[in-house]
Amino acid sequence: MKPSLLIVLSILTTASMHAQEQGRGKLTLKDCIRIAIENSFDLQDSYAASRAAGAGLTQAFGAYLPSADITANYNRQLTNLKEQFSIVNGVPIVGQPLPNTYGLTGNLNLTLFNGFRREAQYDAAQANVDATTEDVRFNRLSTAFDVTRKYIDVLRKQQLLNARLENLALSQATFDRVKTLKDNGRSTIQQVMSQETELANQEVSVVTAQNDRDVAKAQLLNAMSVSPSQLIEIDETSIAGEATANTVEEFRRKVGPESISIQRAFETRPDLNANRKRVSAAESGITSATATYWPTLSANAGYNWRNFSVGGFDTQGQVYIGLLIRIPVFDQFVTNLNIQNAELQHTRQSMTLARLENQIRTNIRSAYLQLSAAEKGLEITDRAMKSATINFNAVQERFNVGSATLLDVQTANNQLITARVNHVTAVYAYHDAATYVEFTVGTYGDQ
Repeated sequence: MKPSLLIVLSILTTASMHAQEQGRGKLTLKDCIRIAIENSFDLQDSYAASRAAGAGLTQAFGAYLPSADITANYNRQLTNLKEQFSIVNGVPIVGQPLPNTYGLTGNLNLTLFNGFRREAQYDAAQANVDATTEDVRFNRLSTAFDVTRKYIDVLRKQQLLNARLENLALSQATFDRVKTLKDNGRSTIQQVMSQETELANQEVSVVTAQNDRDVAKAQLLNAMSVSPSQLIEIDETSIAGEATANTVEEFRRKVGPESISIQRAFETRPDLNANRKRVSAAESGITSATATYWPTLSANAGYNWRNFSVGGFDTQGQVYIGLLIRIPVFDQFVTNLNIQNAELQHTRQSMTLARLENQIRTNIRSAYLQLSAAEKGLEITDRAMKSATINFNAVQERFNVGSATLLDVQTANNQLITARVNHVTAVYAYHDAATYVEFTVGTYGDQ
């Protein structure tokens, strides 16, 4: 069996083993996105941050409720437990020692006013909850986008491998033809060796393409947050293997002009909304820091009981109620420092938001340029593919009747494989560019 046929058989056998060992059939793009979202490390972190923000909001609401605590104590005297002698109104009295002392205290405290600090802290906590919710949405979108790009790359590498295999089969057929001509005395040994060298080069290209495909699969599995050593097969129908003029025109209508996409991104991007919420939280932080200049007013109520035995809760206990006002006079500039730190945090959050807005404009601009280049690549490579195919078929026919040389066949074959590789690359570059446009606009997700 010829080496080239061994390579083809090996590749087909490996693919079959992959599919059998996987046992789950071919993975569609939606399958991969679902698995990635279930396993994403970034999403698990976002979920934990969201739960923590929810607890912070609950705590901020608790500031409007009274605090309550109960304290109980017991003490026993261990020394000097002798009878005590004393004279009361001229009458001698002998008292027994009381070694045990019991105490019980209950207290309620309600803040009535603290310079709007509670309100500011509640607003900040609510903004943090909203921000972490948007973080979850953005991480889901980012995960879906990353998996999609990796999926497209696997498809591209698979199609390139298929093209290399087809080209190898063509080279093998040409080699068999030249060898037959040599056996019939119509060709030379130099032509046989030349085609055998060409065949070996094509075999190397196949091996390289297969390795590139396997590496792309490992990167896809990594994006799915699963073991990259798994053996998987993907569904090649999840993404179209061609991009027609109608596809291009329809997508252009869908996304609209660049200016509209920028406006839509500013309205829909979850990461942008999250940063806006954090700016709002920072503004509330300034209000909270300023509240220390204001007086605070609180109400309290409670019950105190102390006795040498357990009992007498009515006679030995006291119930009280009161108001407490605290007026700050001088705090050694602590409040001023807190205000400056809060304003610094607000400035930093505002700058982060401004940088993100500018980055989104830049990304959308880059995405549209990439889309335009991909559209041109489709048209050029489609034209080249048609011409290369016609030329190869014509040269092959001429070679079969002896009116074309082996060099002509090899040249036409190389042109054809180059055109095929460029066309496959252009098709998936277009799909990648279209996905990038949707991501930068904020309209791509896992739905």
